[in-house]
Amino acid sequence: MMMTAGQAVRRIRLDKHMALREAAGEAISVAQLSRFETDRQDLGINVLLQVLTNINSNITEMRHVQLAGESDIAVDRLVAQLKVQGKSPAEWAMAAQAGLQKYAHDPTRRLERLVAGALWIYLTESYGIQPAIPADSRRRLVAEAQGYLGRVETWGVTELSLYNLYSPTLADDDLFTLMKPALSRGKSYIGLYEYFKIVPFILNTNFSIFVSHNRLDLATATLHMTEDFLADEGSGIVAPRIFYIFNQGLLLFKQDQPAAGRQKCTEAIRVARIFDEDPVIDLLTKRLQKWENHYQEAGFTDILI
Repeated sequence: MMMTAGQAVRRIRLDKHMALREAAGEAISVAQLSRFETDRQDLGINVLLQVLTNINSNITEMRHVQLAGESDIAVDRLVAQLKVQGKSPAEWAMAAQAGLQKYAHDPTRRLERLVAGALWIYLTESYGIQPAIPADSRRRLVAEAQGYLGRVETWGVTELSLYNLYSPTLADDDLFTLMKPALSRGKSYIGLYEYFKIVPFILNTNFSIFVSHNRLDLATATLHMTEDFLADEGSGIVAPRIFYIFNQGLLLFKQDQPAAGRQKCTEAIRVARIFDEDPVIDLLTKRLQKWENHYQEAGFTDILI
């Protein structure tokens, strides 16, 4: 369970062997800080930032302690909460359906509703799981997600994550047209760590959609965007480069060059082994087997979100 802000401040303060008086400084009384640490009083953001400064910490460190290893991205946490309710795509789809029904008419739980709805759409349409989401519910969800994203001028991690979740619901040309402004909106607003984390996911998701839909022109253009990202800003991150190499191989499969595609995908898996990227190795090995066996079949898709 995630700590409260007060509990996290207390943990940091005690770990640094600092007294309440040191942490409070001139920003707040000792009694007020004590009540905050025990969840009996809230602090304004300016006071909280001063307290964190007094204990030689900052808001990023506090969030890390609060989350205890969980993602700091709200959408990621909601997805994880749904996935722990099952062990298979069918069970995840049932959990997503239940989540959508639970929050369908609650205006304060829009994010939960949109995440559950996006997962239900993806799981039923990608895996053929029944029951499929009703057409009218699908239209309402997509319209709500697009309406929300259209109103927000500066996107944070939540908006970029929602864009990524709803990517499979967009027409290919619309998805590609929105990709550049979506990424530029986020770059000016969110921290570099979050930006470097979410951008490769978006590029990888969109590539998987385009290549699955046989839009090789858009898939190729997305690979070029990925190459530019890695050259300009992501040169020091490993996993996105591995997926970039792997995606080059998938494009070769689609261009009727299976031997070259297999070689490129195998190269990506080899690089993943060098860097001990075990989850990536497992995922890409399974995907390569899937492509080798099915890529020529009509209707074959391999969409990731």
